[in-house]
Amino acid sequence: MSETSSSALTRMGSALGGMSPVVRRLILVLVVLLLGGVAGWIGRGVLAGPDDVPTVSVYQDWHLLCPALKTKNGSCEISQDVFEQGGGQRLARIIMAKNKDKSMVMYVTVPLQVLLEPGLGLKLGTDQVRVFQYKTCTEEGCLAVIPVDDQIIASLGKAQDGGIDVAQPDGKAAELPFSMKGYTDAYKAFQNNEAKRKSWWRRLWS
Repeated sequence: MSETSSSALTRMGSALGGMSPVVRRLILVLVVLLLGGVAGWIGRGVLAGPDDVPTVSVYQDWHLLCPALKTKNGSCEISQDVFEQGGGQRLARIIMAKNKDKSMVMYVTVPLQVLLEPGLGLKLGTDQVRVFQYKTCTEEGCLAVIPVDDQIIASLGKAQDGGIDVAQPDGKAAELPFSMKGYTDAYKAFQNNEAKRKSWWRRLWS
């Protein structure tokens, strides 16, 4: 122990010696609790755990899938599978994630049996239907990639329900309703995870 540390401890001991036993015990308890709390918080952020593994969280009808925090350039995605009423065949899949340029996008996949020319309609609450063209079709279905701007973020945040409008082979329109239950919490968790990825300090104390 250095001379400076020894002197500091001597002064602390002298100061405590002038206090009553009850006060001394109280101060020692507070010091132990403080040191233990600091060590616990640091250990929570530094020791192996969530930083090392992917996580999946469920927020009612939405899912949040996040790669390990240590994954370079990793990003979470929010998703929902849209099924027939009664839990039958999957009709659509919605995924919100960061694009390669870090902008938010929504990927909507619908069955192959749709007319491509009319495009895909996105209905959020009472807002007017927004129409987007399909990007490609694969074995999984036909995909529309929707840029998620501030207006869509605001609409998602206030919408009580949502719908995907598609044109059937006979030309008639069909709406595939989807739930907004849990979306707000899922999006907040998404933002929190993104903040952790950008800030070591935020990761340590969250």
